[in-house]
Amino acid sequence: MFNFLKKLFGRGKQVEQGPPAPATPDVVPIRTLDLNIPDEALQDEARFATYLQERLPFFGDLIRIDYDANVGSLTLHSRSGDTMTKFLSNALLALREKRGPVRAHALLNYLNMAETMEDNSELGSVLPVLKARDFIDVARQQMMHAFKDDPDPPQFVYLDETEGLIKLFVVNGETNVSYVMSTTLDDWGIDARELAELAQGNLQKFVDKTGLQIAKRSRFQYIEVDGQFESSVAFLPNFWAQIQEQSNGAAPIAAFLSRDKVFFTHEKDVEGLQLLELISADLSDVPYVISPDQYRWENGRWTLFRRVARMEAASHH
Repeated sequence: MFNFLKKLFGRGKQVEQGPPAPATPDVVPIRTLDLNIPDEALQDEARFATYLQERLPFFGDLIRIDYDANVGSLTLHSRSGDTMTKFLSNALLALREKRGPVRAHALLNYLNMAETMEDNSELGSVLPVLKARDFIDVARQQMMHAFKDDPDPPQFVYLDETEGLIKLFVVNGETNVSYVMSTTLDDWGIDARELAELAQGNLQKFVDKTGLQIAKRSRFQYIEVDGQFESSVAFLPNFWAQIQEQSNGAAPIAAFLSRDKVFFTHEKDVEGLQLLELISADLSDVPYVISPDQYRWENGRWTLFRRVARMEAASHH
């Protein structure tokens, strides 16, 4: 799908095109496009979408790009009728870190990711999961024990999310869920940022399929998805933007207690914050604990809002 992009970008090098050679009956001139993307085009999703909409169509088979601001996605339409949807948030982060032709090459990889997915169905099942930072340390110790004859056991693939929290990746199979390890990532031939972009798109599709409900208990609001991936809602910025809008601009405050228990209120709800702290402190009967702490969402990211001591931990002192 969209192999024309490889011609469009050349080999990821910045190309200065002179006048095209005259066409002959046997020679068709190949049009190329210089995508030495300026920094100002990457300031936000809307500008980046506009930049691509102006430059990519009418080359090769691509005839139109639609931008959905609600979910931050681009849908590419080819002349043959194929479509490919890409989510912009993680792509922007990755592209901002690169310069010149390297940036254009990274964009090529981003737009061609669907080809990798077609070759490996596992990639289409990768979802991001939220974990406490110390999960890695505990799991690493367990793996060193399990692979005691291997001096270099496989490592978990993860990205830092915010203080005390990280983003891991799992393959959501029909009968089991398995973590993505460094060896698997090498086999797929992509890096962690590219994996995060894939997982983001998969998560949106997953939530669209399963549905996402906001339920209420007393003054609590909590999220229901499928009983296993509720905490992954942390990675849906547009969802939290809607919650903030419904709270008249007050920043959402969330407690990601476990993989299936996410409670939230907002920063101006004094009683709600007190109740949230109480339920966060009591994790005695909550399996797959992530964290009792509360986090604040604003401007598309989470920051630590309040540390909460667990009741059972406090009772030992």
